[in-house]
Amino acid sequence: MTMPSYHVLVVDDSKRDALLLERTLRQAEDAVFSVTCVETAQAGLDAFDAHTYDLVLLDYYLPDMDGLTFLQQKRERGVATPVIMLTAFGQGPGLPVAALQAGAMDYFSKYDATSSLLSKAIKQAIERARLEAQAEQDAARLRALEATVERLQEQRHPQEEA
Repeated sequence: MTMPSYHVLVVDDSKRDALLLERTLRQAEDAVFSVTCVETAQAGLDAFDAHTYDLVLLDYYLPDMDGLTFLQQKRERGVATPVIMLTAFGQGPGLPVAALQAGAMDYFSKYDATSSLLSKAIKQAIERARLEAQAEQDAARLRALEATVERLQEQRHPQEEA
């Protein structure tokens, strides 16, 4: 049986943390991860112009913008790639909630990032993003069908009155 393969973009200004995340992903036993690392949020946003990624692992604290701003700019660019936000620094309960409200699929401490946790979180985030995109497509098709039914009903009413 072939293991699933994912291309992950790591956006983290700490080379040490990025390498640790990459090493952790390579230890996963249930998937194969190819990893691209960049050190700034802008480099992460620019990376979408050149490549397609299955998921982004995003550090909250970056030198050029914070993770919430990255999520906003990613959304403004129309990039649908799911994001898991990570931080090495403890935060109050407000930041994880804000990250999820801003579009992150998950949020946790880098120190909790074991290979099994990361692998599971990545697969869940990718599947959730796929299901959300499918739901949007289904809703658009439903709206189109409803509009067609409405037009057909309008065309039918004048014929009944004649």
